Amino acid sequence: MSSEKLSSIILIVLGIIIVVDAILSQFFNLGTKQNYLVLGYCIAFILLSVQFPDLLKRKYVIIPMYIMVVQTFYSLIITYIL
Repeated sequence: MSSEKLSSIILIVLGIIIVVDAILSQFFNLGTKQNYLVLGYCIAFILLSVQFPDLLKRKYVIIPMYIMVVQTFYSLIITYIL
């Protein structure tokens, strides 16, 4: 298995875990948001996308990142505007 494919699988799994965790903590008040996991994911995403530029073309890697951005905007709107 190539290192690019392994990196892609790791980012996909971590992204899905973080998205589900954020949904459970925001909407259902279950558990706590794992801030260190999110920080590690963001750092890994940046470093791996620099090392493997084709990683950004995989939709299963990008979709969890987009969902996290939408969740962040939603959280900011709920916290500071409403």
